[in-house]
Amino acid sequence: MKAISGILLCIIPALAVTGCSLSITHDWANFNESKKIDTDFSQLDPKTCFIPFDAEESEMDSQAILSCGTPDGRTVEQVADEENTKTTSTNGTALFKGVISSWHSKRIESYAGSYSSHGVNGEELRLSGRIIVPADHKVSRIMIVNHFTIGADAEAPSNEVPLEAVFAARGIAVFEPDYIGYGITRHLIHPYLCSELTSMNVLDMYDAAVNFLKFIGCKPANEDIFIYGYSQGGAVALGVAQYIEEWRPDIKVRLLMCGGGPYDICATYDKLIENNFTDYPCAIPMIIQGLNYGMHLNLDYSKFFLPGMTEKMFGAGDRTYCDPQSTSWVNSKNYTMAEITSLIGSKKVSSIMTEEAMDKATDNMTELYRSMVDNSVVNGPVVYNCPIYVFHSMDDNVVPYENFQALNIKLYNGGADFFTNIGHYGNHVAGCLRFLYSTMTLLYEHNDIDRVL
Repeated sequence: MKAISGILLCIIPALAVTGCSLSITHDWANFNESKKIDTDFSQLDPKTCFIPFDAEESEMDSQAILSCGTPDGRTVEQVADEENTKTTSTNGTALFKGVISSWHSKRIESYAGSYSSHGVNGEELRLSGRIIVPADHKVSRIMIVNHFTIGADAEAPSNEVPLEAVFAARGIAVFEPDYIGYGITRHLIHPYLCSELTSMNVLDMYDAAVNFLKFIGCKPANEDIFIYGYSQGGAVALGVAQYIEEWRPDIKVRLLMCGGGPYDICATYDKLIENNFTDYPCAIPMIIQGLNYGMHLNLDYSKFFLPGMTEKMFGAGDRTYCDPQSTSWVNSKNYTMAEITSLIGSKKVSSIMTEEAMDKATDNMTELYRSMVDNSVVNGPVVYNCPIYVFHSMDDNVVPYENFQALNIKLYNGGADFFTNIGHYGNHVAGCLRFLYSTMTLLYEHNDIDRVL
């Protein structure tokens, strides 16, 4: 097991995207009238290439406070202010002052667009995401970024320049898919934590985005790639690496970086039930609905949710699609995770779940648990084809520390090349910021990542 010093840092440098007023039309076929980046994309093949529907050039400005969203929908500025005195070794205010002074403004190009993939039944489906590259087109490597759990569609990468755009300001081409259920597919249920399906969707964007980079003359200096993700994205990142190792030997991975991920869905569910508490109680309904939809389980929600709670979470009537005009907390895609928690009015799991759903020995839980086992990446193959950086906060009260322990044992026993960063880094959101900054430090402070690894 490797150890790297100097990465136990806390919080991301301040970042803002200025001059950025996005107007997403989702009309992927008609981009010629764009006034932001004057390029004719009409000759691109929508079957094989990422097709932009909105693009811009903007600046990563170190003089403004980061306005990007975090896993609960708050901005980084809000997290720094609110978590400043709560978290051991995470002093947001002090770190901001130190980091901002060392950050240099860089220009990036950002393309929101769509690509061809497949849905839960194998049907052809157009999905969306965002590509971010340095404005000078000098790209060192490609990074596949898998985003954390979101509640509101407005948080999807195609609708909002994501937090990880900071990497593009340092010469990395960032590919960040929305996943099914967000962006141009917001009308569909999100197959939350369905590992193989999501991995295929992510790699479909990778293939389409590589073709797009060729079109705009943006050739990476290195052919091997980074894979990155926190929270849900951490589990997706590991799933993508597993899928590449089994089915895509043509893709070479230089480094996998995963943090705070629900690698063991059963352990996550069990711990939240045991504690009867979580910062985001809506995560459990999202797990149940996501696996039910993506794995075709045909679960009876009345056995899982207290009376009236199913309608509040998912809406009344037909629940095979999501209506943005509805008042449902999850399926309208209008509320962030923090806002849904506020609507629930409690962080107790028992405030939304039946006693039967909190007892894994009951018959109705059998099918769900089987599906959770099948989609837990900790039960997948060991990744041998690249070094792995694993991060987790021991104080995480959304994705329990047991997930790290399970993955650590898996990688250690399997002989994987991995190194870890664990500690009392605050709750799930504070951990996200520390993970981002620790990976920035790993990639940039050491300058030569190939020599370090």
